[in-house]
Amino acid sequence: MTEPSSSIMKILKTAIEIEDNGLMTFLDFARKTRDETGKNMFIRLAMDEHEHRRILEAQLAKILEGHPLQNIEIPKSEIEQVAPKIREKQQRTRGESGLKEIDALNTALDLERQAAKFFRDKAAIIDNSDAKALFIRLAEWEEAHFDIIQAELDSIQGTGFWFGIPEFQMDGKY
Repeated sequence: MTEPSSSIMKILKTAIEIEDNGLMTFLDFARKTRDETGKNMFIRLAMDEHEHRRILEAQLAKILEGHPLQNIEIPKSEIEQVAPKIREKQQRTRGESGLKEIDALNTALDLERQAAKFFRDKAAIIDNSDAKALFIRLAEWEEAHFDIIQAELDSIQGTGFWFGIPEFQMDGKY
């Protein structure tokens, strides 16, 4: 096996572990979150993490079979395609374990930030153009997750922002 293939294999194996961690974390948060909107968001994020893992495993299998990494088209996820409905929330309740939804969302933000950074960092150092494109696309997917989680957090905390856009102006004009 060539050195570039072994480097790509190592990155793919680490990426699969990252996706597994995200999937299990999001499923745990979904189980502990009583708010239906939050629960559904975590389930959707877990589904995307599973899809990321499937893509990475397919690429790893190709390399293990002696084939080069394949350039694949990764379609936009539902989260990337559709702006979520975020409703006003007055109060959050604790899940069975006592984990506040805000704590879960902050943890989810950290996971997505780290995953996106991992993929961007690897894309920057890898010479294989197909691997670079794959890692950049996965970073974009993770960044979309970060945005949706931040929007949910902003809504809960009543920051007045929706996807980074102020919902009102200080001069009272809408």
